[in-house]
Amino acid sequence: MSSPAEPNGAAATASPVAFALQELIACWDQGYAALANGDLEQLAELMALADEHLVAAGDGSKDGPHEARLRSDAQSSRGRLEHGMRSGLDGLAAELTRVRQGAKVLRGYGNASIGLGGNVARTV
Repeated sequence: MSSPAEPNGAAATASPVAFALQELIACWDQGYAALANGDLEQLAELMALADEHLVAAGDGSKDGPHEARLRSDAQSSRGRLEHGMRSGLDGLAAELTRVRQGAKVLRGYGNASIGLGGNVARTV
């Protein structure tokens, strides 16, 4: 897979760490766009590519000012993607709850008879 980032000159890729951080930013930003478009296959590919750059990005203990700015941008990109994923999961959980409630209602009303002033009774 080709690199999703397009560096803006020599200063943008001054170090392998800076390059890796730019790649992470691009992967996570494009992953967010893929998530928003419902393209989970593209999202998975971008996450796999991002994983390849995590080791090169390091822990930030030797970052210069340029790398520190890029690392901050990368953390923001990752945070946006995580928020989008969590929001999607929360939405799915709510829909799953509605489906389960519907299933319970249908089971409860199957073969039911009701009398005036009475409770719903299931007839077998």
